[in-house]
Amino acid sequence: MADNLKIVDLHTHILPKMDDGSDSIETSLAILHTLWNDGVDVVCATSHYYRERETVEEFVERRSRSAASLRKAIRKVTKEGQESMAGNGLPVFFAGAETAFFSGISECDRLNDLCLEGTRTLMLEMPFREWTGMEHGEVISLVLDRGLDVILVHPERFLYSNGNKKLLWSMAELPVGLQVNADTLIDWRTRRTGLKLLKETQIPLLGTDAHNMTTRAPHMKEARAVIAKKLGSGFLQQMDEMATEYLP
Repeated sequence: MADNLKIVDLHTHILPKMDDGSDSIETSLAILHTLWNDGVDVVCATSHYYRERETVEEFVERRSRSAASLRKAIRKVTKEGQESMAGNGLPVFFAGAETAFFSGISECDRLNDLCLEGTRTLMLEMPFREWTGMEHGEVISLVLDRGLDVILVHPERFLYSNGNKKLLWSMAELPVGLQVNADTLIDWRTRRTGLKLLKETQIPLLGTDAHNMTTRAPHMKEARAVIAKKLGSGFLQQMDEMATEYLP
């Protein structure tokens, strides 16, 4: 792997008290420390956004406050680490959203505010139900009409019907990333599905979907080891290169 190639965690819930993820600054820092020790350079803070719960404006305001508090804590930790020669490094993070699909999403005029800051990268969570041509058409419009860089998060969770599988692979023919969760790859019961998704799509991506340090801790190092072993170190490097294309 090239020395300057960044390792990116595209999907986390590290912003404190934004959703069902981190419940405190301390938890957020613990997740970031773990990811740093796993070799991660950049973290995407993708808090849940649900259209039926709040407006984009309300979400962005909450996210701004939470991100500011975490960045302040990071500056303090890294400064203390430098002064003590402890080398307390932490990854850089960019705020975004894990946007839950909603009807009419392709016509929403505030979608840019839900993208990863400084980019047109939209992390999209598809509905937990049988999809129809409506969802398929909206995703096409997001990519081709709106010009967004769409990443479908944890697609492995939606493959419970032949209809969803067919529509997913149709959407994957677009320049759409498929982001598989790290835990999918380290669990032997779901590993084959995760590897198949990565191997057979044109833009394979990885994220931890970390929420805390207990039940949904980050397992980036273990997942990357599975990919390297099963698909090869060259494949893993290509994934890293693709991930960096979605960053600012």
